[in-house]
Amino acid sequence: MKLAVLCTSAILGMSAPGIAHPEHEFMTGLSAPSPATVLLITGPELVDSWKPFVAWKKRLGKPVRILSTTQISERYEAKDLQEKIRRCIRNHTDHLGTRWIILGGDSEQNGRGVVPARDTLHRTQAGEVTKVPTDIYYLSKKDWDSDNDGVYGEWKEDRESIDYPDGNVGLGRIPVRRSEDVKAYTEKVIAYESRYPESEFAISMAYASPSSSLRPGLRDSWNQQISKVLEGGTLRYFFSSPEKNKTFGPAEWVGLLDSCLHGKIHLKGPGSHDGWIFQNEAMITAAEVSQLTNRGAYPVITTTSPKTGQFDQGDDPSIAESMIRMPARGAIAVVAPSRQGPASEQEEILSQFWEYGLGQKVSAGAALSLLKAGMTQKAVASPSDHLLACELNLLGDPTLGLRGTIPRTPTVKGPQELPPGNLSLIIESDAPHSIVSLQDDFGLYAVTVSDESGNVVFPLNVVEDSTITITVSGPEYNAVTLRIPVR
Repeated sequence: MKLAVLCTSAILGMSAPGIAHPEHEFMTGLSAPSPATVLLITGPELVDSWKPFVAWKKRLGKPVRILSTTQISERYEAKDLQEKIRRCIRNHTDHLGTRWIILGGDSEQNGRGVVPARDTLHRTQAGEVTKVPTDIYYLSKKDWDSDNDGVYGEWKEDRESIDYPDGNVGLGRIPVRRSEDVKAYTEKVIAYESRYPESEFAISMAYASPSSSLRPGLRDSWNQQISKVLEGGTLRYFFSSPEKNKTFGPAEWVGLLDSCLHGKIHLKGPGSHDGWIFQNEAMITAAEVSQLTNRGAYPVITTTSPKTGQFDQGDDPSIAESMIRMPARGAIAVVAPSRQGPASEQEEILSQFWEYGLGQKVSAGAALSLLKAGMTQKAVASPSDHLLACELNLLGDPTLGLRGTIPRTPTVKGPQELPPGNLSLIIESDAPHSIVSLQDDFGLYAVTVSDESGNVVFPLNVVEDSTITITVSGPEYNAVTLRIPVR
């Protein structure tokens, strides 16, 4: 059997001085099977469909392990599938170094769907009892059912067995149902991480609402928090203003996305499962999403609009799901409520999502996890805050960076081919402190960080008739791949 070897003398796990990749697992010389930094859970029927996504993430230095719900059900003992999934996730995060969890499938009510959410029971401010699907249950150390009645997440009755994320693990749901959905979303992820617009799209945010005003305190809060983290960027507001003969309706919403000018969007206003609601009951629905032309410029969206992130309604996708699933248009990630919580608090909280993601330069999943960790004190003391923590979910890839600076596509140089045997592979680039991964056809795999000049050296022992694949990536760069044959 032919084997390629990474020499043990190579120190590949060292980060360059003065640069931080806070979530990245750097490895000193790995061969298959390598530890997974990402756990992807999906239905057995979609396992093969996810393999191109998995291959891409590995090239970026984020190895993925796929487990089907059937495998988890067979390997873990618990009262239902959701509890088995939670135990599986805790095992991976506590003992196997997993940093991100992807729920790779849609959910339905009552424990059904590709990857079911945990339904939790809440009492709204109006006194109504409502069932809310939530994914943060899966990051919990506890089972959310203190009274053992099979009803989960009750703020009072289950208080002793409810805890919230600690911010160390990012989680998101990619709400796909078919292999076509997986393929479409994978293509959007690859475009986002390798062909992101090299323009102000990366540093421009739009705050949009059909309402005519935004209370001064909230506007000041957004201005202060976003200005700190949007490096050299701009926060623009789009409102209806009848006195100035200005409107923000469906046409303006479509124009906002099709302009490809704003890589970050916050939407405030009425909403439902089917869409965002504008004046005179005009709506943005899946039909409007299908007509978008923002190919290659996929924004990250936050919204307080009720039920727009309702991902548990059978075959009928919510508007946020439509934005995720739609091929070559729409959004790359959406943080949205699955039900209807306290909107005023949502506004303040979602500004923190951007502050964490852009300011601390962590992934979308980690930003939401940190946000919810910061909500713990309020959620313990208030049922409405507990509801809010449960109903806000990330639909999209939790490993994605939020792109706070205009990226560059680096120039990467290496030998045109390699002879077999022991050698030092020198990779040169104009991408200092970038993430550089190496893999070959036989399981060799390693990740490191380039030096101040953008260069890295891999001591190798390679065999003929193989190909070395080098990928350079990072928060400030579009990923570039170089393939070097060995012959």
